[in-house]
Amino acid sequence: MKRKITYLPFLLCFLLFSCTGDIKISIYTRDLSDVASAKENVIYTNVNLIAESLKDENDIEFLRNNLNGFSNEQFVTYNYSDSLSFDIKIPIIKNGTDLDFSKDLLLLIAVNNNGETLYYLKYNKELFSRINNYFYTTHYQNIDLDKFKIKLEINNDERKNVLFTSYSCYVNGKSYPFSHDETLIERDRISVEVSEIFSKYISSMDNTDYPLFSIK
Repeated sequence: MKRKITYLPFLLCFLLFSCTGDIKISIYTRDLSDVASAKENVIYTNVNLIAESLKDENDIEFLRNNLNGFSNEQFVTYNYSDSLSFDIKIPIIKNGTDLDFSKDLLLLIAVNNNGETLYYLKYNKELFSRINNYFYTTHYQNIDLDKFKIKLEINNDERKNVLFTSYSCYVNGKSYPFSHDETLIERDRISVEVSEIFSKYISSMDNTDYPLFSIK
């Protein structure tokens, strides 16, 4: 009996789908502006996702069949664990856009607000539930989205300055618990990491929304 208790934590770690991970979203300001001004209904952008301890070929095939743009999968070392890195596509859309997003894990939604555009990041609740149910059935473990770090790489590819305001984030490694304004000149690039408490809020998929950032 003592031997079983001793090895129980290792068994739980083995069954755990992902202790933590990274979600890195590449964003270009021209795409944001084009969607906000209704020049485009939807623009897809690239996301790199790393899931710690995920290394089963059957899991990869499941994700390929259920996630939009699943590609570039490779095994990497993350937190000293064998993990899976892969790319997906997510849509940037204007609020109220009616399209089929059944394979989009995340949506970046633009809302116009008195001269500025607010952007909200939302998980696709139905898709996440489908993926979570699969991993629970296969590995007996739920996915803890609040343990994933959400990171943004913002590139200003417009020929003008853009005022970028982030909320509860780290900008280029410096913490801003409330809001932070950053003027991006042409070809500027900044790195933004969503704070732990804001990431947990987004992963809770509550009906109340708060913007992740805005541009003006």
